[in-house]
Amino acid sequence: MLKLVKYDFRRDRDKFLAVFVIIILAQIGLGFTKLHDYERFTLNGIAYVIAGLIFLVMAARTFFNNLNSYNRRLVPVRTLNTVLSPLVLYLALLLGIILIALTHFGVYLSMYSSSFLPENFWKVGLLVLLQAYWFAGYIMLTLMVSITVARSVKFKGRVWIGLATAYLLQNGIFYLEYFIFKSNFTAWESVFQFEVIDETDTANGMQLIQGHLNLAPLLFEGVIAVLLIAVIIKLVNKRVDV
Repeated sequence: MLKLVKYDFRRDRDKFLAVFVIIILAQIGLGFTKLHDYERFTLNGIAYVIAGLIFLVMAARTFFNNLNSYNRRLVPVRTLNTVLSPLVLYLALLLGIILIALTHFGVYLSMYSSSFLPENFWKVGLLVLLQAYWFAGYIMLTLMVSITVARSVKFKGRVWIGLATAYLLQNGIFYLEYFIFKSNFTAWESVFQFEVIDETDTANGMQLIQGHLNLAPLLFEGVIAVLLIAVIIKLVNKRVDV
C-alpha cells in the first residue's frame, strides 16, 4: 500500500509542496504584521485550517481519479490498498501541517514565554489535537463513501446523490452516536469544548477543563469506520459505471 501512497503523492507532488510552501510563507508574513497577538493567533489558526481543507479536497480528488483510472486496474492491486491509499495520504499530509504548526508554536515560545499558558495546556492540547486528527480522517472517509456511491449509480443526479450521502453519513452517525451514548468523541463542538478556570480560583494557576472523554463513542466510530471501508470495497469491486 505504501507504494500506492507514494504513487499518489508523486502524481500531485508539486501541488502538495506548493501548499506547504504557501502556508509557511503566510505564517512568516503574519509574523511581521502589527496585529494584536490574539488577532495574529486567529489568523495563524485559520491559515492552518485552510491548508488542511485544501489537502482534504486534493485527497478526495485523488480517490475520485483512482476510481476512474484504468491504469490502476491493469496491475494486481488489492482493493483495500487502493481504497486506503488516499486516506493514508491525507492523514500524512495533515500530519505535516501539524508538525509545521507545532514547530511554529515552539519558535514562538522560544522568542517569548510560556508563562501565559494554562498549567495543563499540553495535556488538554494533545487530547484536542488527537480528536481533531481523528475527526479529519473520519470526514475524509465519509467523503470517500459519498464519491463511491455517486460513481456507482447509473442515472443522472450523481452529484446530488453524493452530497446527500455525505450529509446523511456525517450527521446521521453523530446523531445516532449521541442518541446511544449521550456523548460524541469527534463531533466538532466536542473537539474544542473546554472551559478556562481563572488562576484566582485554583491553587496552581489558570487551568483548562476539557469535556469528559467517553471511549465508548470512539469504539463505536471505529466499528462504523470499518463498515464504511467495507462498503467502499464492495462497491469498487462491482465496478459499476467506473
